[in-house]
Amino acid sequence: MTITPQLDEKSGEQATPAGGLRRRAIWIIADQALSSLSNAGLTIGVARVVSDTQYGAFALAFTVYSLTLALSQSVTNQVLVIGYSAADSPKRHRAAMAGAGSAVVVGLAATVILVVAGLLVGIPVRETLIADAIVLPGLLLQDFWRTVFVAFGAPRKAFVNDLIWTVLWALAFAVLIALHIDMAAVYFLAWGLTGVAAAVYGIRQAGARPALGRARLWLLGHRDISVPSFANTLSAMGAIQVGFLIIASIGGVEVVGALRASQTLLGPLNIIGFALSAFAVPEIVRRDLRARGLILAAVGLSGVLVVAAAAWGAILLLLPDSVGRELLGDTWSGTRTTMPGLVLYYCSIVATTGATAVMKALNRMRSVLLTSVILGPLVLAFSVVGVIVQGDRGAAEGFGLAAAVVIVPCWILLVRDARRGKRPVDDVL
Repeated sequence: MTITPQLDEKSGEQATPAGGLRRRAIWIIADQALSSLSNAGLTIGVARVVSDTQYGAFALAFTVYSLTLALSQSVTNQVLVIGYSAADSPKRHRAAMAGAGSAVVVGLAATVILVVAGLLVGIPVRETLIADAIVLPGLLLQDFWRTVFVAFGAPRKAFVNDLIWTVLWALAFAVLIALHIDMAAVYFLAWGLTGVAAAVYGIRQAGARPALGRARLWLLGHRDISVPSFANTLSAMGAIQVGFLIIASIGGVEVVGALRASQTLLGPLNIIGFALSAFAVPEIVRRDLRARGLILAAVGLSGVLVVAAAAWGAILLLLPDSVGRELLGDTWSGTRTTMPGLVLYYCSIVATTGATAVMKALNRMRSVLLTSVILGPLVLAFSVVGVIVQGDRGAAEGFGLAAAVVIVPCWILLVRDARRGKRPVDDVL
């Protein structure tokens, strides 16, 4: 069985790169909207039914999940998009199986680490970390299937999979709330197990099973993409998540909860950002654009995102306290304080999104890494100094200042890489 027919949006019709461009874009945006709104609902729902301390533990577990997901994406999802978006059907099928197996292996390794870490910390963090460990392999697999569907021209299947997950966890939460459950770990576990169910359904959608035996070949054979991509994620997002952990140790888990809640309210920006980036990279991979076209694509992408980020940030900064408290309960006070710094952070990050998307499509991952090598330490240093000097407000402002510094060097690298063109991808399948 080959994977392309399984991924076709129309019965009997192959999802060709040139066909259905608008349709693919709409489904990608719809999927990202659903995913972002689902995460927002998750955060708001938990914040309303648990204490600040319990919510802080939940936020830490979600931070660990986010970091692990980003690392898995760097060695599985990114390789698939950059290396196989333009491949033929048999090669796509092999890539889907090997990449899925690699995602599960990464999840299993993370599970072992989390179990050990969970035994070394106190309650309630221990409970949420153990819950995280139980569901991680399945959640990483679910995310990989989403990338498979998008990269191979069938984003509708990603939307369907995310919709199933959202409906399942919403039903589970309704039951837990009716039972007056107030433990963050229970809610996290319910959310995670419903995600695992969606991952299992993804196997049927893709017509391919995870090939754990091919994980070594995938991880080692694509080092030209995965090594700089992994280092990039570890440097950039890793610094952010590690910063959260350090901030928690200095300012308390309530500060992390406030930062996470602010990120949630800014989540609609991810709907546009992730959607446009997920759409742009494989589309550019499949095209032979000259330097001018590549630069214009990057400028257009970042331009749209900066306008959207500034507009949404202004709305949130003007949000009445009564509305904020209705949304987030006691967490709103800290969220209001951290919002200005995180609005600056988001505006600065999306100002570089177009450049990094084009660099990824050109397989210039070392340039993306160089950008993150600059960003990561700055985020870590500025946010930690900020929380020491000004508490939660200072931490958020540290994030924003660090991201703003990186804009100019990122675009300098993009112009250079656009002139160099695409870098060949190692073919191991």
